[in-house]
Amino acid sequence: MLLLTYLLFSFNTYIFGDLSLSYLNRQCGPKIYSESFKCPEFNTDLIRIDVATFYEPIPNECSNECSAIRSYERKVIYNKDWIMLLDGTAAYKTNTLNYNPHCYPEETFVVDGNVPVSLLKDRVNFTSEFEYILKEGSPIFSFLPRLGRRKVQSMTIQEKEFFMFLTLYLMKNNTDYNHELHHKTSEFYDAATENKLKSDEIDISKAQEMLNEMYSDAIEMLVESSEMQWNRLCDLASTEKGQFYEEVMAWMQ
Repeated sequence: MLLLTYLLFSFNTYIFGDLSLSYLNRQCGPKIYSESFKCPEFNTDLIRIDVATFYEPIPNECSNECSAIRSYERKVIYNKDWIMLLDGTAAYKTNTLNYNPHCYPEETFVVDGNVPVSLLKDRVNFTSEFEYILKEGSPIFSFLPRLGRRKVQSMTIQEKEFFMFLTLYLMKNNTDYNHELHHKTSEFYDAATENKLKSDEIDISKAQEMLNEMYSDAIEMLVESSEMQWNRLCDLASTEKGQFYEEVMAWMQ
């Protein structure tokens, strides 16, 4: 529980920029709805941690000119239907982007009525392979290094493994991912796993097993934290209304 509490606290620090989130829902006063608030289900089957890029709102005149201007980035929890900020301050229903979709990255959607959002994991491609060295080829006999060296042990990183490492990396505090700089550097994979895959006692198969366990633990923690945050948002919406209340009630109409 201490680890989970620290994780939730550390997420608050990941903010690029200090732009206001006061778009449609917070520009307008609360509306009067005929139905009572009902907390929607937050499906965790497809849950993932990601980095959301929020763009400037779609212009009112809906011109055909491309105006995809990035505003800020936030770490989020995403499940296809909703994105929830990791600091638990807001959650948004995702909607299809109909305005100039060619101006934005693929898979961009809209939240808050007119704010396009794209996700890091939808933008990056990992089509090649990377050999992540776990052990260098040390001399068989340390006192006679010229008599041969042990084989270098490395883990072949393909798309599946890459996204596992990326998830672990994003779960850590103050991690700023840059695809061009990181996806083929050992430092990225070291940081994601805290160098736990590099040990004299660990072979390649054991390292793969450890990676799977670390990833499963991370997803389990993500599910637990997201459920806590979601329930807290629902409790606040029921008693104090606010952003999430308006979001849900507008969606239910």
